[in-house]
Amino acid sequence: MKRIGHCLSIFLLLLLGGGGDVFAGIVNTKHNLSASGPGSIKATSEQEICVFCHFPHNANPSDPLWNHELSGQTYTPYSSGTLFAAAPGQPTGRSKLCLSCHDGTIAVGSLRHMPRGGGAGTVVGLENTLSGAGSSFVLGSDLSDDHPVSLNYDTGNIELAPIATLEANGIKLDNGQIQCGSCHDPHSEVYPKFLRKPYTEGGYGAVLCRTCHDKEYWSTVANMPHRESLNQWNGVGDNPWHLPGHNLPNDPNSTPKANSCESCHQPHGGSDQRLVKSYGKGYGISQVCLACHNGNVATGKNIEASLGKAYAHPVMDPAYAWRHQPERIGGKVREQASNLGANRHAECMDCHNPHAVSAGVSPNINDIGGTSNLASNVLKGVWGVEPVWPGNWGQVVSFTEVDDIQYQYQLCLKCHSYYAFGTNPPVEPNGQPYYTTLTDQAIEFNPNNASYHPVAAQGKNDFYMVVPGSSYCSGGCDYSSSLIGDLDATSTMTCSDCHSDDSYADGVGTVPKGPHGSTEWAILRAPWNSGTRATPDHLCFKCHDVNVYGGGSWAPERTGFSTPGGSGGMGGYSAKNLHMFHVGGGFATCQTCHVAIPHGWKRKALLVYGQGPNPDPAPYLQRTPGYSGIDSRTDVDSIQSGNWQRSDCHQYFGMMGC
Repeated sequence: MKRIGHCLSIFLLLLLGGGGDVFAGIVNTKHNLSASGPGSIKATSEQEICVFCHFPHNANPSDPLWNHELSGQTYTPYSSGTLFAAAPGQPTGRSKLCLSCHDGTIAVGSLRHMPRGGGAGTVVGLENTLSGAGSSFVLGSDLSDDHPVSLNYDTGNIELAPIATLEANGIKLDNGQIQCGSCHDPHSEVYPKFLRKPYTEGGYGAVLCRTCHDKEYWSTVANMPHRESLNQWNGVGDNPWHLPGHNLPNDPNSTPKANSCESCHQPHGGSDQRLVKSYGKGYGISQVCLACHNGNVATGKNIEASLGKAYAHPVMDPAYAWRHQPERIGGKVREQASNLGANRHAECMDCHNPHAVSAGVSPNINDIGGTSNLASNVLKGVWGVEPVWPGNWGQVVSFTEVDDIQYQYQLCLKCHSYYAFGTNPPVEPNGQPYYTTLTDQAIEFNPNNASYHPVAAQGKNDFYMVVPGSSYCSGGCDYSSSLIGDLDATSTMTCSDCHSDDSYADGVGTVPKGPHGSTEWAILRAPWNSGTRATPDHLCFKCHDVNVYGGGSWAPERTGFSTPGGSGGMGGYSAKNLHMFHVGGGFATCQTCHVAIPHGWKRKALLVYGQGPNPDPAPYLQRTPGYSGIDSRTDVDSIQSGNWQRSDCHQYFGMMGC
């Protein structure tokens, strides 16, 4: 009888085409379920090796002579809006065979044909099912958090390698489909977990993953830290790795480069359709980013600390978790505009493409050349929108999606404009006075407006004036010295030049640039409120010279808000800097004359009406009408820089208002 058993094994090996190589390969693996097997799950006395999966007669299915009882389980298959191919249904082919053990519903030793000619039965010692549901080897019935199987390998997807590349590298397709056996070789454990290729560092990512996946930007962006960083976990907080042999603190073998794709992804038991890791946090997919970007691996910048401040994008707010829902739209991965409005959220992937980022933020005020509105390296590969700009202060209703933003404002406007919320802007979440709903920033930054901060285009103010009859500017003069650093009339800027961590120090230290969080309202990097005067640490004076606006410079040639003096001047006064006179003298604040949301405005120089019959509305006017602002009967757009008169502001109400 023993001789018959050995003949049976030889016959099976020949039929399966593996010969002695297959037999030799499986003997020392956990798939050797015989009594001689090396694993803890094995038969009590049965010596046959192949019979636990294969039998030469009356097999089901006949290819590959399958002998293990099949599961009747109905599964929840993988689904994702970013799939290029049709979503998979119930498992088929050889994946169904693997699941006969690995879904945990059938006893490991449950066979259609017992060894040596017996009928159906269960091998002694293997009466139990695999335990540990939800682990990488017991998948259960929910396959939605596992790499998809029984999925057509779509050669039309430019982010997948050609089939010839797969075949040349030992990756197996089953009738053109991805199955368990595409990644795993059940007869060989040359690589851990029966993988066909290594899953750790192989140049530019995991060898196994990268054989199929050719993610856009991953191989082409230079100096990408997610691909090349040698940073180690310092042992504080959550272990970011979760990899056998790669889960130690201060370990040179545990780095983003070494762990490659599995630094972030978990092909079995991921936390959602992107198969990212879970750390038990309540704030959704961003938890995988913050496992490193909390100062414990990515030591340069502590993003988590910024996001934990009083005013922040709600990345760590559980109420907004898992709302980011990417879809493949026209071949590219974006979100529907409706999901950005009705289902508002802010997760790391809304602003950053983890497969494309590299080090480098937008330039700072004191950098050579000053600020710029170009998208920085950390925003590479993220999508946004470009508005079709209407006339002055017009409603923007038409946008073009941009797959790889060129300017930072294209990113911000996909959430902070009509594109996301139409004519129903969301409620302002922090309950600021006069500011009950968010404003439409596409309206505000429109380059066709009378004035705006130069976020979408170079500003309208050329910082040049002519003051006839004056001793200092009769032939014209440039007053761009009122700007600091390397800024001038041609400078542009990004949203994050104003909206950043309040501790950000122009690139010095570990505080990150960008609108993650701040102790100041609206995620501002410095105070801006109805009390803002010429104080060096206030927001305006990060770009504008505080000395011009109240710090001691009376020189009229340094600001457009000045008077030539004389009898036509301010009550017979000599020429003077009127910013210094009003703000430095304690008569006014910045918001007395300028809009309180200083993105852009329908009048020159962001000037706001607060007096007279037609005051401007909140939130642009931040006080009750009559207590601030210029009189609406004054045509401020007709007043030339450097030629202001007392009557321009005070002819109707004396010294009230401006």
